[in-house]
This record gives sequence, structure tokens and C-alpha cells, in this order.
Amino acid sequence: MQIGDFIEQQIGPIVEEWVEFANTRLSPSHQFTREELADHARVLLLAIAADMKHTQGAQATHDKAQGNKPDNAPDITRIAQNHAAQRFDQGFSLDDLISEFRALRASVIRGWTRQLQQPQPENLEQLTRFGESMDQALSASASLYSKKVDDSRNLLLGVLGHDLRTPLGVVHMSAHYLLRADTLTGAQTKAVARILTAAERMKGMVKDILDFTQTALGVALPITPAPGDFGEITQDIVAEVAALHPDSRIELTREGVLTGRWDAARVGQMLANLVANAVQHGASGEPVLVTVDGDTDAVRVQVRNGGNPIPAEARENLFSPLRQKPTTEQERSPGSSGLGLGLYITKEIAVAHGGTVDATSNHEGTTFTVRLPRIPPLAADRRAKTVGDRQPRS
Repeated sequence: MQIGDFIEQQIGPIVEEWVEFANTRLSPSHQFTREELADHARVLLLAIAADMKHTQGAQATHDKAQGNKPDNAPDITRIAQNHAAQRFDQGFSLDDLISEFRALRASVIRGWTRQLQQPQPENLEQLTRFGESMDQALSASASLYSKKVDDSRNLLLGVLGHDLRTPLGVVHMSAHYLLRADTLTGAQTKAVARILTAAERMKGMVKDILDFTQTALGVALPITPAPGDFGEITQDIVAEVAALHPDSRIELTREGVLTGRWDAARVGQMLANLVANAVQHGASGEPVLVTVDGDTDAVRVQVRNGGNPIPAEARENLFSPLRQKPTTEQERSPGSSGLGLGLYITKEIAVAHGGTVDATSNHEGTTFTVRLPRIPPLAADRRAKTVGDRQPRS
């Protein structure tokens, strides 16, 4: 008997076994009917059985084995994705979802092999074909589940970041108001100043969360380029960071043509992340060196600090969100959120301007290098179009 025929004949017992297994994965707080647990098991198995009855060419076999062509059996993919969406809503974990498919595969193979009287060579082909179909279903299901997890996390972060802005703004404004009062004692003034500093850091954290959420959803960071001087922007940021770190030494060097079109606020955010990061991780007693130079096409800024080199395994995820080593309150520098988002957002700001950012690290120190075109790509495209429109027609 072919596996497809076996599935169709034994669909009832197979689904019952699926339901029994699903029940073992539920927490006591989740109560579902047998129909809810069986959900897509019957239609998925019937879709696999129908697919196995069709002749499959060598290319289709290869594509299904590689898992890189979900359209080769659209019904299986669609049903598996629907199953993942329902299991996500029912509170199943990704491990639970994968375990279901593993149990279903074992149930079918165990029942089918028991009824074989004399194994034949074509039986191996049947097992392979069934395994490919199950792999495709599992891949589609796990991929959809993971996407829903990411979407839920990003939505939560976005809502959290957005809703925190109003109460945080009240704290920030109230602290500013209290600092202008003449009735505070010295100790009270210091306490309010600490509140203001903490509120500033929280504002940075909220901004980082909102920026991360936006880019994680596939939307580039918005920028508003305007004429500016990169050297002046850098000088202002260096002064701000130096004021927060009076015991550190930051040396700035500027040369070349530094005018262009950038989003000054975003560029300042990027530079503040890099300089504060260098101060935080640099060797005590060694200066942080900030060098800005420009040519006809681009500007380049390098931020260098001494100290221990970044381990190779850490460099691989240096610009990945939420992958950097968390810092303790003692290790965290003023202005740093400690969320592990700073370098990720730095990269996104550079990319939004059509630029790049990279890092090198060895026993001589660590250097971050950012290169930005003097005119961001979109602005350059607009300028080229305008020039073209003004050219006389032949």
C-alpha cells in the first residue's frame, strides 16, 4: 500500500493520535476542544496524500528537498501556515509546534511500516517523498510562527515606546521646572538633577526602541537632509559627550571639505553613539581620537579608542540589535541606554544616508569608520533629475 493510500484510509486514528499528543503540550490554563486541537491535521494529511499521488520530476524533488520553492505544493504550504497561526494564537511554543510535526511524521511512518508484508525498493522512495512533504510543511509552519513572534515583539516595543513618551515628557519638564526654583536646598537640587539625567537617558532608550521597531518592520529610518557642515555637527557632539565625561579626553581633528546635505539630528545621534561608546570602552588615561575628513564625494569620520580588542566572535554581531553584551549600571556611560541598540541604530542611520559603517579592532585599539556621501542618494537623484529637466532639448 502506498503511503498516500494509507493516510487516506487511516486518517481518523492518525488525527486522534495527533490530538492526544497536542493535549500533552498544553498548560493547565489552556482548554481547547478536540476539534480545535485537530484543526488542520486532517486537511494537511489529505493534502500530503494527494501530493504524493502526483508524479514528481527530478527538479521538483530537488526543490522540495532544499525547501527553497514553497510553490511546488501550495496547498501544503498554505495549510501549514494556517496551522502555525492558530497554534500561535492558542499559546503553543515553537518547540511545541515542531514536536507536533515530529510526532505526526512518526505516527504515519510507524503505522505504514507495520502493515508492510515485504519491504520493496519503492518503499524507500515513498518514505523519502513523505519526508520531503513533511519537511516542507514544517518549514512553512515554523517560518510563519517565527514571523508572528517577531511581529508581536515589534508591536509591543512600538506601543511601549510610544506610550512611555507622554509620562516621560512630564517627568522631564517637571525636573526642568524644579531646577529653576529658588527654594531648593543644595541636596534637593542634586536630587532633581539626577532625575533630569535619568529622564534624559530614558528618552534615549525610548527613541532607540522606536527606531529599532521601525527598522525591524522593514522601514528605513526617515531622514530630512539639509545643507550643513559635518565638522560643526561633530564638534557639537564631541563637546556634549565631553561635558558628560569630564574625566575623559576627546581629541577632534577636522580637514577637507565637510559641507553637504545630511539630517543633522540623525547624524548627531550616530556620532554621539560612537563617541560615547569609545569613551565607555576605551582604556583609562588614553584619549578618544575623532577624525573627520572630506573629499569631493563623501565625508569620513573615524572614532578610535585604546584598550582591549573586541573579540572576533563579538565583532560578528557588533551591529546586530540586542546582541551586544549588556552593561551594568557601573559600566554604563552617561547617555548610554544599555539596551544594545546603539551601534545597530548607528548603522541604520549610515545606511539611510547611503553610507557605510565598519569596525576594526586589534591590540593597537578599536576604530569605527563611517563614510557618508556628501549628498544622500535620494537627494542626488532629485538633483540629477532637476538638472536633466533644465537641459535644452535637441
